[in-house]
Amino acid sequence: MRFILLVLSVPLFAANTYSQTNALADLMGAPGAAVLDVAVPGPVAVESYPDYEQDRKPAAQVSNAGGVRVLAGVRFERDAKANIYRWGELRIEDAALEEVYFGFRSASVGHNFIMFSFKDGAKLVVEVLPWKKRGEKFDPIVAGTTGKYDLVWNLVSFDSFLETAVGSQGLYVDVYPMKLSREEKLRMLDAAIAEATRDYRGEKYNTLTNSCSSNALKVFAKGTGHHLVLGRMLPSVVIKHLKMRGFLGEAQHYDSSNWNKL
Repeated sequence: MRFILLVLSVPLFAANTYSQTNALADLMGAPGAAVLDVAVPGPVAVESYPDYEQDRKPAAQVSNAGGVRVLAGVRFERDAKANIYRWGELRIEDAALEEVYFGFRSASVGHNFIMFSFKDGAKLVVEVLPWKKRGEKFDPIVAGTTGKYDLVWNLVSFDSFLETAVGSQGLYVDVYPMKLSREEKLRMLDAAIAEATRDYRGEKYNTLTNSCSSNALKVFAKGTGHHLVLGRMLPSVVIKHLKMRGFLGEAQHYDSSNWNKL
């Protein structure tokens, strides 16, 4: 099996990654070392959050020394028959960071996320989601703005992200390489991991102010020093603004025709 490293994701306004309604639109205003070997993540024998959706859960940074990080709670491949994901640890090396991407996933108003790629081909997605209960339908307008949902950051291998979004749900995914300096890329990686692995107990998801898009832009601001005021913007509009400001390269597009040909 391939060892997948990092990808990241986050939207400013995007409501949930996997279930959002079009009604939301009414609210809108218009350096060289190779990555170390990754330990094979073992299967999770007992689900740690049995009451919640199984495609998302809190992550942790087990260690960070000498430019080498060990992350726990990273989502890997899904057993399609049992519909169970494999979660485990991922070891990455900062010096092997290659590119940083700002992402968009379709479905209703869409979803933003950040992704990191490494020299061995590994990719890690970082994304923010509402932490829904099992089978719960996401309500972006009322529940999504009144504190019903806890906020959770998700660390996912890009292969797993594509399998769920494109392979299972029939959506499409675009990732845009960011036009950043080496120092900015490293600062974005550091900011993304720090944000994704801190304690979020008691913090609520908010469709307008504490969402996938807003948190992705927060990581962008911490890494680059550029603060974009894009309140109440659709994830697609966030992409347009970043492109207009010259931060994004050409999109790499994944749909049913190519998602599993990485």
